Amino acid sequence: MPSTKLTVPPETERMITEAATWVKRALPTMEKKYTREWLETRLLQGLHDGALTLTIKAVEAADAGDDISDAALRLVYAEMVGGGIAERGPGHLQVWSYGQRAILRAPNKRRRGRQWYDNWIRDLEICFLIALASTQFNLSPTRNREARRANRTPSGISVIVAAMARNGIHLDEGSVQRHTWLGLAGELARRAMIERALNV
Repeated sequence: MPSTKLTVPPETERMITEAATWVKRALPTMEKKYTREWLETRLLQGLHDGALTLTIKAVEAADAGDDISDAALRLVYAEMVGGGIAERGPGHLQVWSYGQRAILRAPNKRRRGRQWYDNWIRDLEICFLIALASTQFNLSPTRNREARRANRTPSGISVIVAAMARNGIHLDEGSVQRHTWLGLAGELARRAMIERALNV
């Protein structure tokens, strides 16, 4: 059986090696930094602000059965109906639309077994690592399918996926890009990083 290890340019190898040390340090802290309470608070804050992209992703998650997003959207909708949110942001129309549909059915309940949001904490940390790699190594966070197949110019995601593999966590780059970085976890992570930068 041929080796599955791809030959990578020395500069990319250096990036992966450095990022692998970040992953090793981050893994034990993931659950301590980002709890369900943190997630719920950040999601509510973004929905209150009327953040459009975040709201769209939260609605998609709630429509797929996520109880966290459903509860947050319902709460913000109730505040809007009660006049608790005076200034309307771009995402508030989506909250209003979701709330009108949601009040006609029971709230989403957490289903038995493992759900996609059981990986929230890991996904958030991966997004922070992708942003760090992109900034540190001056890379685009993503790359298209053709560049992934040819293993050309690395991206922040490709470097972190390779670094995770060196720590025994094997992920698919395309899946991380579509479902993590471009999903609700990625949106929350980007908002948190912008706020961190503003607070420095």
